[in-house]
Amino acid sequence: MTQLNHESKVSQLLKIERPAQRLLASSGLVLGGFATSTIFVSLFFYVASGSVIEMALFGLGRYFALILVSMVVIRAFPQLSPRELFRFGIVLTAIFYLTLILLRTSAVSLVIPLGLFNGSASAIYWFGNNTLAFDVLEPTERGHYYGLSFAMLSILNVVMPLIGGFVISRIGGEFGYVTVFAIATVSFCLAWVTSRKLKSSSGIGAVSMRHALIIPPRREGWSLVWSAIFLHGFKQGGADLGMIVLVEVATHSSSAQGLFVSAASLAGVISSVIAGRLPQRYRGATMWVGSIAYGSALFLLVLGSSYPILLVYGLITGFAYPGLMVPLSSVVLDVMDSDPSVNLLRGEYVLSREISTNFGRIVAICSLILLMRFLSIIDSVIVVLAIAAIFQIVAAYLGRRASINYGRV
Repeated sequence: MTQLNHESKVSQLLKIERPAQRLLASSGLVLGGFATSTIFVSLFFYVASGSVIEMALFGLGRYFALILVSMVVIRAFPQLSPRELFRFGIVLTAIFYLTLILLRTSAVSLVIPLGLFNGSASAIYWFGNNTLAFDVLEPTERGHYYGLSFAMLSILNVVMPLIGGFVISRIGGEFGYVTVFAIATVSFCLAWVTSRKLKSSSGIGAVSMRHALIIPPRREGWSLVWSAIFLHGFKQGGADLGMIVLVEVATHSSSAQGLFVSAASLAGVISSVIAGRLPQRYRGATMWVGSIAYGSALFLLVLGSSYPILLVYGLITGFAYPGLMVPLSSVVLDVMDSDPSVNLLRGEYVLSREISTNFGRIVAICSLILLMRFLSIIDSVIVVLAIAAIFQIVAAYLGRRASINYGRV
C-alpha cells in the first residue's frame, strides 16, 4: 500500500502515469548519452579533419540513413514491437560509439559510412520511441510529458556538455574525445537495462510506403504539421551545426562548446516546464511568442560573432525555442488522433514524420555547403540561421492552424 501511495503521489506530481514515467526514464538515459556526446562527435570530425565539409558529410550520411533505414525497418520487420525497436536502436547506438573509441582519428577516413551507421541506429531508436509515445501517452498527459522531456533534455544539455568539454580540455587530444564517448556508451547501456520494463504494444504492422508519402497531401491537418516538422528539421540540421562552427571559429575550444550548449539549455529548462503546463487554449500564442523571440535573437549576430555575443544569442534562443516545440509536439499527436484510422496507420504517420524531419535537416546542410562556395564560413552560417529563424515563425503559424482545427481543447 505504501508503494502504491508513493507511485500515486509521483503521478500526481508529474501529472503522468507509471507507463509514461518509465518511458521518460529510459528515454532520459538515452538523451543523457546524446547530451554528453552529440556535439562532440560533430566537433571531433571537424577538428580531426580541419574541414567543415567533413563534419557536414557526417551529418548528411546520418540524416539520409535516418530516412532510408526507417523505410527498411517498417517493410522488413513489421512484427517488431515499438519497445523492441527502441531497445535495438539503443544497442546499435552503443556500438557506434564503441567503434569511434576503437578507430579514434582514423574514423575521419570513414566519415560517410559512420554517418550512415549512426543514422541507422538513430532511425531504429526514434521510430520505436515516437511510436511508443503515441501508444503509451494518454491525450491529457502529452503536454506534461513533453514539457518534462524538454526540461530534462535541457538539464542534461546543461550538465553533460560542461562535463564533456571539461574532460576533453583536461585530458586533451583524441583521448579526451574517447573518454567522452565512453561516458555516453555507459549511459546507453543503462538505458537498455531500464527499458526492459517499458510497456509493450503491438507490432507496427505492415506499413504502406505509399500511404506514408500521400498522407500529407491527403489530410490537411497532417500537411500542416508535416510542413512545420520539416521547418523544425531545417533548424536542427543547419542552425545547430552552424553554431558549432561559429563557436569553434571564435574560440577553438571544446570547453567553450560545452559552455555554449549548457548556457542555452539552462535557459530552456524553465520555459520547457512552463510551456508544458500551460492550458491547451494557449498553444497558439505560446508558439508565436517562442518562434518570434527565437528569430529576433538573430539581430545580435549583426553586432558580430564574438564568443560573448554567441553566448547571449544561445541564452535567448535556448529560452525561446521550447515555446514553439513543446506545444507543437503535442499538436502532432493530436492531429494523428483526429484520423479515425490512426490505429491502423500509426506506422505510416511515424514514418511520414521521420521523412519530414530528416528531409529538413538534409536541405539545411546542403544549403550550408552550397553557400560556402560563394560566401565565407561565418556569412554562410548566418544566412542559414536567418532562413531557420524565418522558418520557425512559419512553423508556428502552421502549428497554430493545426491546433485550432484539430487540437484537443
